[in-house]
Amino acid sequence: MTNYAVGLVLGGGGARGFAHLGVAKALHEKGIKPDIISGVSAGAIAGVFLASGMNPDEIFQIMKEQDFMKISQFKMSKKGFIRLEGLKQHIKLHVPYRNLEDLPVPLIVAVCNLNKGRIEYLSSGPLAEIVEASASIPVLFSPVKMGDDFYVDGGVMDNLPIRPVRKICDKVIAVNISPIHDTDHLENIMQIATRVFHVSVDKSTIKSGKLADLYIEPPGVDRYDIIRVKYAEELFHLAYAYTKDLSTDGF
Repeated sequence: MTNYAVGLVLGGGGARGFAHLGVAKALHEKGIKPDIISGVSAGAIAGVFLASGMNPDEIFQIMKEQDFMKISQFKMSKKGFIRLEGLKQHIKLHVPYRNLEDLPVPLIVAVCNLNKGRIEYLSSGPLAEIVEASASIPVLFSPVKMGDDFYVDGGVMDNLPIRPVRKICDKVIAVNISPIHDTDHLENIMQIATRVFHVSVDKSTIKSGKLADLYIEPPGVDRYDIIRVKYAEELFHLAYAYTKDLSTDGF
């Protein structure tokens, strides 16, 4: 027996997360608003703002002003090079809720528990810290300690977290913004680390996508760097235009 009519699943993909907002805007205009959201990494970031009740245009204006340098703090350490402390503070500034369970729309965030070596789908707890952990790509970003354990990007084990909502939703819409493509841009540690990450999760993402009733993968999204936000407008409008023309019969 299902609990929700429509579930929206938002995958990881760094700055490509602006595409999630374009998809959400088009869906909203079609009268499709999720009853529950599941997200990881960039999808968790977009998801927490959507679940708080903000509309996609409003979220876009808030997020496009934040570049990688503003939300990151460089700090050499044994656990990673960069902290996402700025992201956590940005969420606390703009989202008027402190815990996941307080959000108007239920949100499930996928994180990887490094100590126990397992994926966890969290629906309660401190939302800013949980979203920060979900966006912390291993090696590139420092793990986030919550309780006694360290957590990193849930995309390590599930970059399109459909499983936690499939059985409790009548319909599931999944948005993948990390398709694999050929690239010549492997010039620095960030590009190499993110490339290795995406290659390693690609097969599981494709497998998860088959569980969705509507699978959205905006063509051309793979051309954009996952670190830089300079193409935020392009990503937003690319995903919006594609989803607007997409058939959503049955939703």
